[in-house]
Amino acid sequence: MSGSRIDDHRLGNTHCPLTGCCSRKSTATSEMTGGAIDTALGSHATRLHAALESRPKVRLGHFPTPLSRLSNVERHLAREHLYLKRDDLTGVSLGGNKVRGLEYLLGDAISLGADVVITGGGLQSNLCSLTAAACAKVGLRCVIVHNDMRPEPGAIAGNMLLNAIFGSEEVFIGRVSEEERAAAMDGLAAELRAQGSVPYVIHNGASTPMGALGYVSAALELFKQSQTLGLGLQHVAIVGAMGGTASGLVFGAAALGAPFHVHVISVEYPENELRRRITDLTRGIEEMLGIQPPVPPAEVMTIHDRYLGEGYGIPTPESREAARLLAIHEGIILENVYTSKTVAGFLDLVAGRNTWVHGPAACFHTGGMGALFAQSHPAAVSPRGAP
Repeated sequence: MSGSRIDDHRLGNTHCPLTGCCSRKSTATSEMTGGAIDTALGSHATRLHAALESRPKVRLGHFPTPLSRLSNVERHLAREHLYLKRDDLTGVSLGGNKVRGLEYLLGDAISLGADVVITGGGLQSNLCSLTAAACAKVGLRCVIVHNDMRPEPGAIAGNMLLNAIFGSEEVFIGRVSEEERAAAMDGLAAELRAQGSVPYVIHNGASTPMGALGYVSAALELFKQSQTLGLGLQHVAIVGAMGGTASGLVFGAAALGAPFHVHVISVEYPENELRRRITDLTRGIEEMLGIQPPVPPAEVMTIHDRYLGEGYGIPTPESREAARLLAIHEGIILENVYTSKTVAGFLDLVAGRNTWVHGPAACFHTGGMGALFAQSHPAAVSPRGAP
C-alpha cells in the first residue's frame, strides 16, 4: 500500500468511520491535491504535484485555505498587497499547520497497518491535540506522552482539554528532556508491539521529512492561488520553530523554481541552528520525493532571528502589538508563542524599513488556537515541549 493513494483505509477489520473520506474529494481539495494539476502552472509544478501524489495520504483538512487580504492593516501601514494565508482554518479541531503534515503521517501509518499512534509534547502541544483529533477522525487509537507532570483537574485547559474531548490516552513522565521523552515513546511502542498492536510513533514535533510534506504541498497550493488570482506574490513569511513547517515551504518554493522568497521568522533558535535544521530536513525531503529542485533551497530563504526576543514562548512588545493590530483591525486572533512573533516579523519586514521586501507579500497564520486558551497572560506559557 505504500506509495499509493489510500482510498479505503482499514484498521485491522475495522473500516474508517468516515466512509470513503480518502477517495471522495471536495472541489476545493481536488484543485490542489487530487486529479491533474493545471499544466499552465508549469513543468515544475506538475512534477512536484506528481511526487506528492505518490505518497500515502489521508484527507483531513479543508484545502485550499483562504488567502485573505489584510485591507485594514494595509491602510494602517500605508502598504499595499498584504495577505494572510489562513492555516488556522484547516478544518480539524481548532485548525492549525499540523493538519497538513498529519495527512501524510497518518497516511503513512495506515499504509503500514498501524492501529495506534504515539506522539509526545508539552501540556499545551498543538501537535498532540491535533494528532488526537485526526486520529479520532480516521479511527486510530492515540496515545500522548507528556514530558511534564499531570495537571490538577481544575487546571486542565486549552489543548489539554481538547485531548480529553478527543478521547486520547495520556501518559505523564515528569519534566524530562525531549530525548528522554523520545526514549519513553519508543519504550511504549515496544510494549504495545509485545501486546500485538502495531504502533506508529511521531517524534520531534513531526518535524521530519514526512511531516514536512504538508508544507511542500502548501507551497504548491499558495503558488496556484497567487497565479489564479493574479497576485504575483514575491515574499512569504512562515514561522521557524523546530523547522518542519518552514523546511516544507522552503523546499516547495525551491522545487517550483522560486516563484517567491521565503522569510523564516525564528521563534525558538538562533539563525545558524535553525538553518542547520532546515537544511537537514530539505535534504531528507529531496530524498523522499526523489526530485532535485531547480533552485537550491538555501537560495530561496532568509532566516530572521531578531524577532525572537528573550526566547521561546516569551512575548515581545512587537509580538503583542502585532496581536493587537490584527485583532482590532482585522478581527483575527494570534496566539503568543508562534503566530504573534511571526506576524510581528512579517509586518516589520514589509513596513518600509526593509526596502528589498517590496511587492505583494503573504504570511502564514499557523493556528495554535487551542493553546491560546491556556495563555491567560502573554507570559503564561508552558515550558518547551513539542510545538
